Amino acid sequence: MDELIEIARRKERLIASCAAQRGVIAASFHDLRQPIAVLERALAVTSYLRAHPVVVAVVVAVLIVSRRRSILGLLTRGLAAWRMWRAVAPWLSRIAPGLRRAGSPGER
Repeated sequence: MDELIEIARRKERLIASCAAQRGVIAASFHDLRQPIAVLERALAVTSYLRAHPVVVAVVVAVLIVSRRRSILGLLTRGLAAWRMWRAVAPWLSRIAPGLRRAGSPGER
Protein backbone atom coordinates (compact mmCIF):
# COMPACT_ATOMS: atom_id res chain seq x y z
CA MET A 1 0.00 0.00 0.00
CA ASP A 2 2.83 2.38 0.86
CA GLU A 3 4.36 1.62 -2.51
CA LEU A 4 1.18 2.77 -4.31
CA ILE A 5 1.10 5.98 -2.29
CA GLU A 6 4.75 6.64 -3.13
CA ILE A 7 4.05 6.03 -6.82
CA ALA A 8 1.11 8.46 -6.69
CA ARG A 9 3.26 11.11 -5.00
CA ARG A 10 6.03 10.61 -7.55
CA LYS A 11 3.45 10.94 -10.33
CA GLU A 12 2.22 14.24 -8.83
CA ARG A 13 5.80 15.55 -8.59
CA LEU A 14 6.48 14.59 -12.20
CA ILE A 15 3.27 16.27 -13.38
CA ALA A 16 4.19 19.45 -11.48
CA SER A 17 7.71 19.34 -12.90
CA CYS A 18 6.36 18.93 -16.44
CA ALA A 19 4.01 21.87 -15.94
CA ALA A 20 6.89 24.04 -14.76
CA GLN A 21 9.02 22.98 -17.74
CA ARG A 22 6.14 23.76 -20.13
CA GLY A 23 5.97 27.23 -18.60
CA VAL A 24 9.69 27.80 -19.15
CA ILE A 25 9.46 26.60 -22.76
CA ALA A 26 6.44 28.82 -23.41
CA ALA A 27 8.29 31.84 -22.03
CA SER A 28 11.32 31.04 -24.20
CA PHE A 29 9.19 30.78 -27.33
CA HIS A 30 7.41 33.99 -26.41
CA ASP A 31 10.80 35.75 -26.43
CA LEU A 32 11.47 34.34 -29.90
CA ARG A 33 8.15 35.51 -31.33
CA GLN A 34 9.51 38.79 -32.79
CA PRO A 35 12.66 37.33 -34.42
CA ILE A 36 10.58 34.51 -35.92
CA ALA A 37 8.12 37.05 -37.32
CA VAL A 38 10.97 38.98 -38.96
CA LEU A 39 12.36 35.77 -40.45
CA GLU A 40 8.94 34.72 -41.75
CA ARG A 41 8.53 38.13 -43.39
CA ALA A 42 11.95 37.86 -45.04
CA LEU A 43 11.07 34.41 -46.34
CA ALA A 44 7.77 35.70 -47.69
CA VAL A 45 9.55 38.53 -49.52
CA THR A 46 12.10 36.09 -50.93
CA SER A 47 9.33 33.75 -52.07
CA TYR A 48 7.48 36.63 -53.71
CA LEU A 49 10.60 37.79 -55.54
CA ARG A 50 11.32 34.25 -56.76
CA ALA A 51 7.76 33.97 -58.04
CA HIS A 52 7.91 37.40 -59.72
CA PRO A 53 11.31 37.80 -61.39
CA VAL A 54 9.96 40.68 -63.47
CA VAL A 55 9.79 42.79 -60.31
CA VAL A 56 13.47 42.11 -59.66
CA ALA A 57 14.32 42.97 -63.27
CA VAL A 58 12.40 46.26 -63.07
CA VAL A 59 14.13 47.23 -59.82
CA VAL A 60 17.53 46.42 -61.31
CA ALA A 61 16.67 48.37 -64.47
CA VAL A 62 15.59 51.39 -62.43
CA LEU A 63 18.81 51.27 -60.44
CA ILE A 64 20.84 51.05 -63.63
CA VAL A 65 19.02 53.93 -65.28
CA SER A 66 19.16 56.06 -62.15
CA ARG A 67 22.93 55.74 -61.99
CA ARG A 68 23.26 56.65 -65.70
CA ARG A 69 26.10 54.32 -66.42
CA SER A 70 27.14 53.76 -69.98
CA ILE A 71 26.06 50.60 -71.75
CA LEU A 72 29.69 49.73 -72.43
CA GLY A 73 30.50 49.95 -68.71
CA LEU A 74 27.56 47.69 -67.88
CA LEU A 75 28.58 45.17 -70.51
CA THR A 76 32.12 45.17 -69.17
CA ARG A 77 30.93 44.56 -65.62
CA GLY A 78 28.54 41.87 -66.80
CA LEU A 79 31.29 40.10 -68.71
CA ALA A 80 33.60 40.29 -65.70
CA ALA A 81 30.87 38.88 -63.42
CA TRP A 82 30.18 36.06 -65.90
CA ARG A 83 33.88 35.18 -66.13
CA MET A 84 34.15 35.22 -62.35
CA TRP A 85 31.16 32.89 -62.07
CA ARG A 86 32.64 30.53 -64.66
CA ALA A 87 35.86 30.42 -62.62
CA VAL A 88 34.16 29.93 -59.25
CA ALA A 89 31.29 27.59 -60.23
CA PRO A 90 33.35 24.36 -60.53
CA TRP A 91 35.04 25.03 -57.20
CA LEU A 92 31.71 25.86 -55.59
CA SER A 93 30.10 22.68 -56.93
CA ARG A 94 32.85 20.62 -55.26
CA ILE A 95 32.50 22.46 -51.95
CA ALA A 96 28.68 22.52 -51.82
CA PRO A 97 27.29 20.06 -54.39
CA GLY A 98 23.64 20.54 -53.42
CA LEU A 99 23.78 24.33 -53.53
CA ARG A 100 23.26 24.71 -57.26
CA ARG A 101 20.43 22.16 -57.41
CA ALA A 102 18.65 23.48 -54.30
CA GLY A 103 18.86 27.06 -55.53
CA SER A 104 17.19 26.45 -58.88
CA PRO A 105 13.69 27.95 -59.00
CA GLY A 106 12.12 24.95 -60.76
CA GLU A 107 12.84 22.49 -57.95
CA ARG A 108 11.09 22.62 -54.60
